[in-house]
Formats: sequence, C-alpha cells, structure tokens
Amino acid sequence: MQGLWVVKDFSARAALVRWTLGVCLVCRELCILRKLDGLKGIPEGVSRVDRFALCERYIEGCPLRALGAGEAPVSFFERLEGAVQAMHARGIVHLDLRNGGNILMDASETPWLLDFQSAISVRWLPGPLRRRLEWIDLSGIYKHWARVAPDTQGEARERVLIWLMRHRKWWRFRGYRLSLGQRRLKTHERLLLAKYEKTV
Repeated sequence: MQGLWVVKDFSARAALVRWTLGVCLVCRELCILRKLDGLKGIPEGVSRVDRFALCERYIEGCPLRALGAGEAPVSFFERLEGAVQAMHARGIVHLDLRNGGNILMDASETPWLLDFQSAISVRWLPGPLRRRLEWIDLSGIYKHWARVAPDTQGEARERVLIWLMRHRKWWRFRGYRLSLGQRRLKTHERLLLAKYEKTV
C-alpha cells in the first residue's frame, strides 16, 4: 500500500484482551466505518489487517483540542456539523466527539472524524432516545465551537450544548470508558450556562 497508514492493532495486548475485546472492537469499528463509506470527513481506505487489527489512510491535520480561540473559522464548524449530521442520517452516532483529539482540521480547513470505537448504530432505537444520543454528538461539536469561535453559534446550537451541560451528570462515559468523576465546567462553559440559567 502506498502512502501513510494508521494501524489500530490489539495483537500486543494480553491474550484474554486480544481474543475478546480486541477482536470485538476491530469487528465493530470496521462495520461502522463501512456503513459510513463515502461520506466526507470519514477516514478512507479502511480495511482489516487481521483479526486483531485494522488500518485506514493517514490524515494530516491538527486536532481540534490543540486549537485556540480564533484558530478555526466558523465555516469549519459548519462543515463539521454537516459531516456529523450526515453520519446520523446513516444511523450512526459517534459518542466521543467531546474529545477534541477525535476531530482534525486539515490544511484546507476540512473536518475529519476519527476513532469510532465507541460508535453505535441507532437505527433500532426509538426516536426520542436516538435524538438524545445525536444531541450528545452535536453538543461535542458545539463545546469546541464555543471555545474556538465564541458567540457565533446562534441560540439553537447553544441550547443543545446547554441541554448536555445540565444533564451531563447522567452521562458517565468518556468514549467507551466509564468515568466515576465529573469534569469541572470550564470558564466559557460556566458563562454560557449562566446566560441561560433563568430558563431552567
């Protein structure tokens, strides 16, 4: 294969992990990415290396968590929102987009979504629950949007972010890991929450 590739490999893990979690996660992620094949912002060339590993083409870019205020235009976030909504239209939610390391901005300011280990299909879920899971994805985008391009989201997007901040005590997962602690709100999040606190 020509070019640079990223390999996600569980073969070096302990045998019990390798033959259970490793095999399962490789199969799940491969299945999810194949359902998203052809969408803009989704890694390309995804294939199985063996039962313990998969690979995808390397994407050169800057992770969103490394960007500061003013370092990404509003148009980037609008395209990012569109990519996530297109993913939702295919019945997939990512569930780890609050982690800014899972979103890249390339040299052309195109957004890319990475690491689908925590993603699930929601086609079989009832509509209200499916929408809540989609809001978790969207609130992840809006969290970064509020930090990097403040005061450009508009009220409708801010209210989705506020919804998650008010209910985040019930969401104890970081990716596919259970977290017993709750992250403290950052300054820009506290200010946004204060803006809407009278509507509780």
